[in-house]
Amino acid sequence: MSIVIAAAAAALMIQPVCSWDRPGVDRYRGTPAAALANYRDIPADDRRVLAQRISDGAADDHVQISRNGIEGSNQYDARITDMHFGANRVCRTVTRAKWSAAHRESAKVYCVNDECVIVPQVCGNVSRVRRIVTSGPSTAGASGGAPPLQVAAAPAEQAPMPMPVYSEVPSRGEELPPWARTRSSLIAPAPLPSYPGPGGGGYYGPPPAGPVSPVPEPSTWAMLLAGGAIMAARLWRRKRTD
Repeated sequence: MSIVIAAAAAALMIQPVCSWDRPGVDRYRGTPAAALANYRDIPADDRRVLAQRISDGAADDHVQISRNGIEGSNQYDARITDMHFGANRVCRTVTRAKWSAAHRESAKVYCVNDECVIVPQVCGNVSRVRRIVTSGPSTAGASGGAPPLQVAAAPAEQAPMPMPVYSEVPSRGEELPPWARTRSSLIAPAPLPSYPGPGGGGYYGPPPAGPVSPVPEPSTWAMLLAGGAIMAARLWRRKRTD
């Protein structure tokens, strides 16, 4: 078996770059299994599954090949590699630069695990393509896992309710509104006690001070000084007589 594989590899003509200008002109004339045997990096079991699915036509996706991309149900890299032509020719990199912008070729894609093979319908040239796997939105909450953390929105800030403003402080005896009765000390001062004033009248204010001693007159100061001088003279004379 190894001798057969070595002989097939020796007969295989590999080209690094090819221009796929005229699809369908140089059709692949081998079998899908023979083409897949050249993809040695794909496990043998996966190659057998791919070959059977290609023979059965059980494609994973139907795509349209254009000059700059591959459009289908899934996302694919625009590059097509390892395309088989004729009986024993493989092109590592296939370019489509000479295609017009409107040129389209239908193809089928077959995938096993992460390995995908593309087969254009016009020529059956078995080739390789890379499928781009995109991660979808997390569904942990729906599948029984921990639901996503939900943060409650902060309540909207409410403006303070305006309070009535009086242009003047209510006078004593004036009826206060209900909202101000519990805060009367903030609006009107507490009533001051009444004290008798001159002539029997009353006045409002702090209590009067106690009795105040009158300020001595100048004559009073003179009498005090004279008395002190007399007492000092008498004491002086008494000391001399002694």
